[in-house]
Amino acid sequence: MTDIFSFVLIILLLVCVFIVYKTNLQLQKAKNNESKVEAVLKIEQLKSIGELSVFQVYSKEIVTKTDHAFGNFGKEYLRWLVSEKKLSMIFEFEINFVYDLTSEKMQIQEIANSKFHITMPPCKYKFSIADMKFYDEKNGKFIPFLLPDSLNGFFGSSFREDDKNKLISEAKLEVEKMSLRLIRQLESKIHKSAKDTLEAIAKSFGAISVTFDFNDSESLADTNLELKNIA
Repeated sequence: MTDIFSFVLIILLLVCVFIVYKTNLQLQKAKNNESKVEAVLKIEQLKSIGELSVFQVYSKEIVTKTDHAFGNFGKEYLRWLVSEKKLSMIFEFEINFVYDLTSEKMQIQEIANSKFHITMPPCKYKFSIADMKFYDEKNGKFIPFLLPDSLNGFFGSSFREDDKNKLISEAKLEVEKMSLRLIRQLESKIHKSAKDTLEAIAKSFGAISVTFDFNDSESLADTNLELKNIA
């Protein structure tokens, strides 16, 4: 009788241990799931940042534009008679590299427990000319044996206001082309800056590791859509 009672007691004890183990397992699983959901929700908050400025470039360039008193015909055939007018300008410009984290192309995927993969939207390039100064201006002159230098000031070819405005517009376009070259050269640095910033924020939300996929080559193929002259 004692043996049967002991056996039943052992069985009951084992059942209690199993129930406690199963309950703890379920609680732990629920806790892990809760932590997992919480981490995912927190990572999704990256999108609430909106526009993330990851890199800025300030540059100064000298651009020289030329014109002729007789237009393109003069440039082509009369440079031996009248020299070209030259206008040199110093441009200070800024490029701001921005990722719009609210974009539909911004995707966050959990690939394992607290490990995420982020597909970045194309980078936007905001271009602005901060300042422009005239560096040098040379008027067109007749060749010396036709007209002495003392008279070239009166009869030589100088810049009219509309000429200057035209050359300034051409120079601005040239500065924008320079900025596009800079964008291509700095692509790896832009990606690193974005990665470092977002990775630090994601890990503060509980992510263990974060990988990134950048698609900026798409925007570089048609950069005119992304480049914004806000001068």
